[in-house]
Amino acid sequence: MAPKYCTACGEALSEGKKFCESCGSPVVQESIVTPQQPAVPAGLSAGIPPPVPSPEEGKSTKRTIRIVAILFLLIVVTGAGILILPEMVMTKISQEPMPGSATPAETIIPIATVPAETVSLPAQKTDPFPDALRLQERLHFGTGTVAGEATVYKYWINDTYQWHNDMDNHYYVQKPEAGNKYLFVFVHMQNNGDTRVWFPPAGSMIVYYNGAAYHQDQSHFKPDKSEDFRETPVEVKEVQYFPKLNGDEYAEDFGFSHGTELAYLYPGGSNAVDGYIIYEVPQSLTPEKTYVGIPFNTQDQGVWKLG
Repeated sequence: MAPKYCTACGEALSEGKKFCESCGSPVVQESIVTPQQPAVPAGLSAGIPPPVPSPEEGKSTKRTIRIVAILFLLIVVTGAGILILPEMVMTKISQEPMPGSATPAETIIPIATVPAETVSLPAQKTDPFPDALRLQERLHFGTGTVAGEATVYKYWINDTYQWHNDMDNHYYVQKPEAGNKYLFVFVHMQNNGDTRVWFPPAGSMIVYYNGAAYHQDQSHFKPDKSEDFRETPVEVKEVQYFPKLNGDEYAEDFGFSHGTELAYLYPGGSNAVDGYIIYEVPQSLTPEKTYVGIPFNTQDQGVWKLG
């Protein structure tokens, strides 16, 4: 912009003149100072100013954020209400008594502490006769001229038995005491020497079971008790056709032959003493735990196990 007055003499200057008409000094042009522009940010074209959001646009953005936040809170609250409210309602309903029903009083049952009981198994009883002979196993007794052999070869167990009375030709049912039953033990003895010997009577043969000893049943009717002059065997219906060990005759009371009581055991197998002895024993008796002991003399005795 050209000055209006000369800087040297102060006279007014004419427009368009480069020298003062009064003093001839050059007219000095006033320099226009251009203010410093800020640096253009990277990524923006030179000379294009960055967009400045208007106040209305800023207000709209803030309003949108508030609306989204409010909607989010509403969704969270609604979801929590859906999950929790039904449970609260059902709990309240379950706690409220039904119409016409009585609310039971709370009962507290004390729990008694019972100490654990220690059960000790009873000690197993040892076999009283570990060397007992088996059924039909023979035992030799005596020596030389009085040598012999014997065995227990059979048994029969029943609650009752029927015996025949020749006096009136009638069978009678023999019954034991309550809780008992009958055991028939069949014994065979024979003399292998050449001299007659005494044989052990039925009363000396003992049955052992569960620590107790049992002798022959004294109530059993034998031929020697009959008043009839005829001596005949007393038939026991259930065993009357059981054969003797040799198979030549039917068994009868031990110590009898054809109804006659024997006193000696004579030599030879045909003279063997063979028959049954009757015992009244407990119902609990089992052959596996039952033994029969027979003393033959002071040196020899045998024990047989039934089962």
